Amino acid sequence: MRPLFAAAFALAALSAGAVPNPVARDFDPLQLNGRWNGVDLELRSACRTPENNGSRGTYAQFDVVVDPLGNLSIGQSGITGLNCSYSGRYGAERGRLSWEGGYTCTDGKRGDFRSTAIETSATALTIRLGIQLTSSEACAIDGILSMARF
Repeated sequence: MRPLFAAAFALAALSAGAVPNPVARDFDPLQLNGRWNGVDLELRSACRTPENNGSRGTYAQFDVVVDPLGNLSIGQSGITGLNCSYSGRYGAERGRLSWEGGYTCTDGKRGDFRSTAIETSATALTIRLGIQLTSSEACAIDGILSMARF
């Protein structure tokens, strides 16, 4: 099933009329598996509780698990003690990498997300997410998970 994922990455490297990027075509998404360090940035709006609107950020460790069937999960362990788990399907949509699913956090926060941009390399991974909380707080969140490793 690895060729299916390689094809998804190859599709993501294409845009209308573009020449395929040979580096993206050869990229193996399973290389993303492992431990990363970085930040979780959030810009919250339209919250039921107005004081929850605004920017937030925390340093975190991220454990990324990608499988050949199109599943991607990220476990986030924040230095504040807050832990979150993101899980969903990963693939190509309109020539770009995409990921959507749900997440839960140890503080009771939960919601649905959809990626709006994903950038990958062997040492860096940045995922921009559109998130809608579905718990007692109903904020819309523009989020960025940005991580790196050696």
